[in-house]
Amino acid sequence: MPYKWSVLLCLMPGIMVFLIDVTVVNVALATLGAAFSVQVDTVQWVITAFSLASGIATPMASYIEGRFTMRRVWIAGLVTFTSASVLCGLAPAFSVLVLGRILQGMSGGLMLPLAISTLFRAFPPGERGMALGFFAIPLVAGPALGPTIGGYIVTNLDWRYVFFVNVPIGIAAIVLALLFLHRDTPRHGERFDLTGAIFSTLGFGCSLYGLSRVDHDGWGSISVLGFVGFGLLNLLAFFIYEAEHEKPLLEVRLFLLPRFFFANLVGWVSTIALFGAEFMLPLYLQQVRGLTAFDTGLLLLPQGLSIAVAGPLAGRLVDRFGARIVVMGGFVLLAYNTWEMSHITLDTTYDTLRELVAVRGLALGAALQPTQLVALGVVPESLRTAASSMNNAMRSIFQSFGIAMLSTVVQTQTQVHSAVLAWQVGPETLSRVAADLQAHGIAPTLGPAEILAALLKQSAVLAFADAYRITFFAALAAIAVASLLPGKGEIKVDPMAALSE
Repeated sequence: MPYKWSVLLCLMPGIMVFLIDVTVVNVALATLGAAFSVQVDTVQWVITAFSLASGIATPMASYIEGRFTMRRVWIAGLVTFTSASVLCGLAPAFSVLVLGRILQGMSGGLMLPLAISTLFRAFPPGERGMALGFFAIPLVAGPALGPTIGGYIVTNLDWRYVFFVNVPIGIAAIVLALLFLHRDTPRHGERFDLTGAIFSTLGFGCSLYGLSRVDHDGWGSISVLGFVGFGLLNLLAFFIYEAEHEKPLLEVRLFLLPRFFFANLVGWVSTIALFGAEFMLPLYLQQVRGLTAFDTGLLLLPQGLSIAVAGPLAGRLVDRFGARIVVMGGFVLLAYNTWEMSHITLDTTYDTLRELVAVRGLALGAALQPTQLVALGVVPESLRTAASSMNNAMRSIFQSFGIAMLSTVVQTQTQVHSAVLAWQVGPETLSRVAADLQAHGIAPTLGPAEILAALLKQSAVLAFADAYRITFFAALAAIAVASLLPGKGEIKVDPMAALSE
């Protein structure tokens, strides 16, 4: 097997198991809270600790790779992740479970930027689109499969298998890495940028934590404003300091490269349009339509299957026609799909929803990875892990912002629509309708309480429609920005390669 395909074979299971773990625990929170006798606010740390550790570790990937080599860091990350999964499954106390989740998040946060930069080194320029197309399968299918797997385990098995399911995949990924990944030579003598690391940790950590509290505390709370504000100040200080530092933790001057900046801008907008909206459909299916987590995962499965088809195909199209036309086409399809999603009702058939998520998967496959291809394609090879780390760290911020923003829209608009509908159809109106029906010899099948409950569900559906309309306009914005991406044969390393010297 050519080495480039060996690399892809090694990397995909490791990234898949990490990204499944991002969402597999979400459906088990109630079970975990009951098992450890902790409140809802406390059990949320199972998710928060993982997210914070991943966001803090990601900017460190470039330095750690240079100091210890990609092969060693990758294998160490897999060993740590797999061992932490065992620790979580055997956790005798909630604090031990949180510790295991921190270790999982840290190792996964290092692995993702390493995987993307390693693919770039392994594949020649004309095949990188195809490689990232295949790599897009675990990037989106992992989070999509998580709730399905978690829902089945929580419903039919012991909660500990939510973590034990990682172990065989992790062991297989370790064996593949030991067999196939080439050994590299570490770069000795590099000094660790401690000041940059402190700014980075405080900036990304506080921003992500503050955004994670929006759903519970609200945008105007001291906790959200304080942590997000302090985090953004540290990120500003981080960018200013790193721009002047001789050996920075992350080379932020890469944003001076126009194509790198525009590719990241498309990525940031698309993160809100794509992942900010991804959390809404499971909420609609479970809270409004009453499906279980497992049934919800099965209904969303066509999205993962269509991504598996569209990702590699889009990658080949990028190699042949350039990123601009493929990404714009993906976002046009996403905008159309999002507009259709904004018109779902209480009676939308499940077959229609499956068709919608399948089309959404095609759009995701076309729009997800080409922006990374453009961003990293103009970066010198020695800076690609640093650039990949920066891409993933910034996208995690925008993904958290998108989820927090749309969650707030759903909550706020549900209350607004409930008030409007309750005013339009109040108790007096319901009583008058019931009396009119009885006067005509028709016994009403629903009482006022049942009708009001139905109105609350309708309010939630209208709120989801409002949120999808916001992501529709985000998709339109992404189309406009994507027009600035390069066409065929225009992805070349920028003359500012001197940054790597």
